[in-house]
Amino acid sequence: MDGILFVFTLCLTIAFLLSEFFYRLRYPRVVGQILAGVLLGLPFIGGFMKEPQTLDFIGSLADIGIVFLMLLVGTEINIHQLKKASKKAFVLALLGYIIPFLLGFYAMYFMDYDVVTAVIVGVCLAISAEAIILEILMEYKMLNTRLGTLIMEAGMIDDLLGVVSLAAILGWVEGQGFNQINNMVGDFVIFIFIAYAFGFTVLPRAAKAVWKEKSEPAVFSLAVIFGLIIVLISTQFHLSSVIGAFVAGIIIQLTVKNRKEENEIVESLNIVTFGLVIPFFFIYTGLEFDLISALDNWHIVLILTILALVGKLAGAKVMGSLYNLKSSETWLMGWGMNSRGAVELIIATIALEEGLLPPEIYSAVLAMAVSTAIISPVMFRRHILKNSHFMKRINDVHIK
Repeated sequence: MDGILFVFTLCLTIAFLLSEFFYRLRYPRVVGQILAGVLLGLPFIGGFMKEPQTLDFIGSLADIGIVFLMLLVGTEINIHQLKKASKKAFVLALLGYIIPFLLGFYAMYFMDYDVVTAVIVGVCLAISAEAIILEILMEYKMLNTRLGTLIMEAGMIDDLLGVVSLAAILGWVEGQGFNQINNMVGDFVIFIFIAYAFGFTVLPRAAKAVWKEKSEPAVFSLAVIFGLIIVLISTQFHLSSVIGAFVAGIIIQLTVKNRKEENEIVESLNIVTFGLVIPFFFIYTGLEFDLISALDNWHIVLILTILALVGKLAGAKVMGSLYNLKSSETWLMGWGMNSRGAVELIIATIALEEGLLPPEIYSAVLAMAVSTAIISPVMFRRHILKNSHFMKRINDVHIK
């Protein structure tokens, strides 16, 4: 027990210190949490962290962190706002997804990696990190501007594309090939029907009864219990717990009609997820990172990072040319959408564990994610300062 408590405390402490350090430098906290795992995995610092028992313990916490994260993603994707998203946002999201995907896919294919590896890498390059996008826009008071709204709408669509991609890859993993996908689609449809029926009949009544007590812990506990029940149901249909958690989050959002109650659930989920459980996923990701392999294959890391950055910028530029937007706007959209975060790391980690992604490519993808998370805010800030007169003008035009 003392050993487990020591590992738990050490991981949280290192992750907290490094995430706060990077946050003070105006970088995403996720960078610090991943580097915490890399640091703890170094032989001369914390080699004991890679002992099977310790790694299994952190891996179990990482699995819980993934479930909580996808539950949170489901509650935070605004379905109603998504329906109102502009055509520009859909075009920006699609181009910003397709172009990096194709670049990553063909880069791996021409390096003589198999098609499955090429697809997984392409998806990892294609997905943006909406949480990092949100932080960037809030920092520069752009969240309620027309450009900021466009970027956020595109970010939500990108998130949805990421979850669909994750579901497809998990379908491959669970089904062991495309021949089983049809059966899994049928299972998924039945699961959705049961989940929604359970959600729309049980959850609203339970939430109404609990809300009368005005107890925030009780409301949060109810949401988590409901989410975990849906996750368990999803596993009975041979679906990933990740997809079950995402579906549960959407059901919570659609069935809980009281706005204050919904905000309390999301806020509590946010605190528990990012403050307690998701750091262990990023630490586990960092522990799986092979620094020697990344250095030996530095050219792959460089290629993937450049293609990831160029792909998103190209998507924004093409979208801008279609709608006659100014160059300053397209640069900001491109850099705003360029950070990578949790969903692609979940995909890469699952692919590594299932033997679908070679260790050197996993390390390259992880290095790419960290690099884009650092580079994107810097370049976004640079273009803000470079176009201060433009920023003053758009900040004067807020969405009412």
